[in-house]
Amino acid sequence: MIIIADSGSTKTDWIIIDGRNQVNFETKGINPFFLDEQFVIEEIKSNFPKGYSLNQIEEVYFYGPGCSTEERCNIVNHPIKAVFNNAKISIESDLLAAARAVFQKKRGIVCILGTGSNSGLYNGSVIVDNIRSTGYILGDEGSGANLGLTLIKQFLNQQLSKNVEDLFISNFNLTVDQIIDKIYRQDYPNRFLASLAPFLKQNIHIPEINRIVEKSFLEFFDWHVLPYQNVKNESIVFVGSISVEFKDQIEFIAKSKGLRILKYLKNPIQELAYYHQM
Repeated sequence: MIIIADSGSTKTDWIIIDGRNQVNFETKGINPFFLDEQFVIEEIKSNFPKGYSLNQIEEVYFYGPGCSTEERCNIVNHPIKAVFNNAKISIESDLLAAARAVFQKKRGIVCILGTGSNSGLYNGSVIVDNIRSTGYILGDEGSGANLGLTLIKQFLNQQLSKNVEDLFISNFNLTVDQIIDKIYRQDYPNRFLASLAPFLKQNIHIPEINRIVEKSFLEFFDWHVLPYQNVKNESIVFVGSISVEFKDQIEFIAKSKGLRILKYLKNPIQELAYYHQM
């Protein structure tokens, strides 16, 4: 019996494969940069499906954000091994998960737009080129966190129009001090910032909001897609909730750059399960 996990910074999708039977469940996101080992252990155990035993799991394939170096993989491996102590554990990046899900064993460029963002060139087996993702403070262009950060900065610096500012206040009812506290003092500020993205989607018809969104995606293309060699001849796929919610804006930017997006996929866990059963 094997279990596969596809984690982002906000949530983790799990699937147990028991012969022909598959069971899905969900936990909070698991990220080596924001890892509380005991919380991860309890989160998995409390959400693990009834009728199955943790000791039955023979193999664990975990894919997560930030899992691109041996050191970070070891950070995640420790609590996972504590839960599934009889299993062989494999820790890989969420970027590889997305690539395997959408391309299986074919070549292409995969782009992730969720709470965070990333991109990579996949050769049908592994990621062979990757433009470094620098996180929500220094980068993550096009991500939910980046969209939220741009909105918050304009709000705090009184750069929003009165109409949009009033909409923001009525939707979130947050004071400046509360915003500062959520970003600088509370856990998972990237999740808070990404939670503002639905507001942008809801009000995308307002030109000012649309400009904020398109600017973020423009930077993603310029910095994380166009630098790949022969990019116009590669298959390009977008994965993640933000890419699906803002498909129209992404398509507009892609066409302006002479690029064609092959597919948009919100959640890759089912396709990833298929990859591991091939």
